[in-house]
Amino acid sequence: MFKNINWIAVIIAVVLLEVLGFLWYGPVLGEAWSVAYRDSIGRDPDMSNLVVTQSLGVVNTLILVFGLAWVFARLGVNSLAGIGTAVAAWFFFNFTTMAIEYIYMGLAPNLVIINMGYQLLAYLVAGAVLGLMPWRARDS
Repeated sequence: MFKNINWIAVIIAVVLLEVLGFLWYGPVLGEAWSVAYRDSIGRDPDMSNLVVTQSLGVVNTLILVFGLAWVFARLGVNSLAGIGTAVAAWFFFNFTTMAIEYIYMGLAPNLVIINMGYQLLAYLVAGAVLGLMPWRARDS
């Protein structure tokens, strides 16, 4: 199950997604996200334990990227086809799941859009890295 996964590509993708998340929720859209969060939840985001929050975020990102790598390995996805496959995975699974936050939980549309935008970019980046760095069997 794990032998066909390029772990170097997984680690590179995880690092890139963490940097992307820092930029997306920091200098790029951090203020807009905080306002949308406050409008939806009724309080400011809890930043009291960033070490735990960030650690859980990294684990979550690792699971996401590993899952994509596993799917890519099972389907034989490589090259830029990884981007299309990742976008399909985002749309069919992530987009629909996150849409529930808007449909049933009453979160502000701009909060959901900011979060969905990050997730789409994350899937695009991970799909590109994993697709361009597929696992290759070594000749014996």
